[in-house]
Amino acid sequence: MGQLTGKKILMVVGEKNYNEQEFEHLHDLFLENSAVVAIASHGTGKALGRLGGFAVPHLAISEAKAQDYDAIVLIGGYGAYAFLWDDTQLHELLRQAQQLNKLLVAASVSAVTLANAGLLQGKNATVYPDYNAGVILTEKGANHVYQSVVVDDNIITSNHPRKVKQLGETIVAKLSGK
Repeated sequence: MGQLTGKKILMVVGEKNYNEQEFEHLHDLFLENSAVVAIASHGTGKALGRLGGFAVPHLAISEAKAQDYDAIVLIGGYGAYAFLWDDTQLHELLRQAQQLNKLLVAASVSAVTLANAGLLQGKNATVYPDYNAGVILTEKGANHVYQSVVVDDNIITSNHPRKVKQLGETIVAKLSGK
């Protein structure tokens, strides 16, 4: 396919209980489209998925530099609640990426991470249909839209792991300029 040749994507997973369905589909899609993919978490030890699989991070979140990537993709799952939502180092990385007009993507519940970083103020966004997640988005100034995938400028959010295919297609289209 090669639609993402030359593009660099940072995928961020919680160190435990990240959503493997989202991660595996998007990771494979990016590689199939010739992107360079790096994985970040809180360390470089194995990150454990909620169904028993794992990902091996290339770097810690604290080592990542926004200017090195065209997109930062946050993976959802229970791990996003526990490890990404309130991670101040990740928030700073995301704010730097926003200032550089990089593509920011949040799968399902990880959209709260963008909200907590202050990046969804006045933006249309969606999130996994969890009461707390929806409340946080609204409290942080987002226009909570009840759609599968929402694009607002350089931010893409999705509301459910079952919509990962649509999310992936949207990311590829946005990064490839289509």
